[in-house]
Amino acid sequence: MRKTAFNLMESFLRETQTRTRYEIYSEVAKKENFILISRTFNELANQKKEHANWLYQMLQQLKKEEIFEHISVEIKNPTAYGTTDENLKASIKEEDEGWQKVYPSFTNIAKIEGYKEISKRLGEISLAIRNHSQRLKMFLTLLEGNTEKTKISFWKCMSCGFEVAIDELPNDFKCPTCGHIKSYFQKKTLQLIENEISHQKKEIPGWVCMECGYEVPLKELPDNWNCASCGRSKAYFKRKTLKPKDVLIKSLVTEKANWICLECGHEEEIEMPIGWKCPTCGFPKK
Repeated sequence: MRKTAFNLMESFLRETQTRTRYEIYSEVAKKENFILISRTFNELANQKKEHANWLYQMLQQLKKEEIFEHISVEIKNPTAYGTTDENLKASIKEEDEGWQKVYPSFTNIAKIEGYKEISKRLGEISLAIRNHSQRLKMFLTLLEGNTEKTKISFWKCMSCGFEVAIDELPNDFKCPTCGHIKSYFQKKTLQLIENEISHQKKEIPGWVCMECGYEVPLKELPDNWNCASCGRSKAYFKRKTLKPKDVLIKSLVTEKANWICLECGHEEEIEMPIGWKCPTCGFPKK
């Protein structure tokens, strides 16, 4: 049996195990009130599920050429389970090992053994994992507080979702995942807001989004308010008394982005919710 079959099974097991851990880490982050980090772990878990599906389908393709029912492989089984800070560090270590060592090796072996399509897909997974690591590192940088910055600027590719933490992109920058040029990138921000009210011991008035749980330390919300996390309007918020620590740990937010409907040109300045449709022409989100 060729080495690629073993590599696909090992990759499948890695992705499925990581998916489960990320779902667990998401719950930990949610309990610690890191709502945005919790949502990110959930999103990455779903991507791991897609990777596992690709890998298993490719394994079925190999079964048409080689007859086998069972494959035995040995893999490392991480056991990290702690605070969100600790879980981020463990996840970054695993993702870095994946895109720097494991998948490049598997990609090369598949190419040598004549599986060009499998080699290409493994390379795509490797780039996606690199993106996962980059996203997790941005959160860790903010949580550790090892920088004088209170916010981190990053750019997101509108084509494939690749993110890079940098203040400004060079004019000749191309997405390392899909190859699109600078004009395909949107600038966003992860921000840690600190103000005097966060250091007071008394509870403070605020609002909570009933859709995603995002909290806002304001006495009153503007009429045109949209949730910075899920894009819901003011009507989705209800009053809630916030504790001082909630202001610090829940102030990881993303800036709103301008989206343009490709059908009619209508513009929206929101974080695009799932299932969004253009209010002008009804065109589905693209």
